[in-house]
Amino acid sequence: MRNFLLTLFVVTLFVSCAQEKVEVKSKASVVYENIMSRRSIRSYKPEQVSKAQLDTIIKCAINAPSAGNGQSWQVRVIQSQDLMNRIREVNSGFSYGAPSLIVVAKDKNSAISSADCGLLTQNILLMAEAMDLGTVVLGNMGGIPNNPDAKDIIEALALPDTHEVLFAIAIGYKNESPEARERDASKVQYID
Repeated sequence: MRNFLLTLFVVTLFVSCAQEKVEVKSKASVVYENIMSRRSIRSYKPEQVSKAQLDTIIKCAINAPSAGNGQSWQVRVIQSQDLMNRIREVNSGFSYGAPSLIVVAKDKNSAISSADCGLLTQNILLMAEAMDLGTVVLGNMGGIPNNPDAKDIIEALALPDTHEVLFAIAIGYKNESPEARERDASKVQYID
């Protein structure tokens, strides 16, 4: 009787496990969901993003395609709160309270460097979203090189003379969940 009950238990266990459906997502659906769920975040929690998380994001970033594999970008990851405060002071608090910034600089002598930097940035945005981190691209960071009050910031970035700041990406833990804004599909046309 004991063997019969043990056998019955094992069979029941296998049958119940076999009935559980495990949802397996395709690579395409995971990428699609990641792209469609990403939003520009303009409110952040004060906790710092870990260096390990930033290292993973940067590893993904520099694996972006670039023209002729030239990798014409320079990237600076800022976690120093003194430097963050100084940048906010010069740029009127533009980082929305994010604890970190990723500064992207383009090669001044390359006509395609801005496109390379855009591809690198998209990888940053998507990997951050996959880690449930918020991001927003900050175009006004590009004005820092022309600001006479920001020479100390430019020195701290230690960019080669061949490069200039294109923009920055604020990054941190999300403190908001904005809805998606309408997209204008009429700007896309298929030519058969």
